[in-house]
Amino acid sequence: MIARTDDPALLAELTDLLQLEYDALPVYGLAIAALRTAEYRDALADFRDDHQRHIRELTVLIRDRGGIPLPLPHLPTGLFKLAVQAAALPGGDRAILLAFKSNEWQSKAKYARHAARGHLPEVAALLERNAGDEARHYAWACATLDELRCGSGSFVGAATDVFARIHGTNADVVEAAGRTALEATVRLTRAA
Repeated sequence: MIARTDDPALLAELTDLLQLEYDALPVYGLAIAALRTAEYRDALADFRDDHQRHIRELTVLIRDRGGIPLPLPHLPTGLFKLAVQAAALPGGDRAILLAFKSNEWQSKAKYARHAARGHLPEVAALLERNAGDEARHYAWACATLDELRCGSGSFVGAATDVFARIHGTNADVVEAAGRTALEATVRLTRAA
């Protein structure tokens, strides 16, 4: 089924993704500031630019469909993602990138799910492009951690993968409740 342009479910979905982007920005800022290796900082700065583009594009889509873009992270999951990244800072580049990969897993998985849904062409193209960006960010983190000998084949890498899935799945559950509440609010507002 293709979502209509005035569909409250679509507005809630796009807003959820916008909030996911606002979750990412402070996490990126913290990681970039703490990384010691210039190559890693540069890669994350480029990825952060992708997230800023995602914010601009999602904001336009939401406005074009009569919604109000919320320039806010998810509460409380956005704060938890930031805390995960902050906890890694004393561990140096490896720990910072392990935490980054853990946080990036949810973004990759969530965008992939949303991109796979039936959408109007303009929305589908944007979600597919953003999903591709998220997959690229995650693949870079995996490859870099493999080079650092703490990828998925290592004990710490495998433990991080398990944590990422638990952390991401729990965040998805909490964020879905917020998306459902937002969808109901949009429906009520339009009915009034």
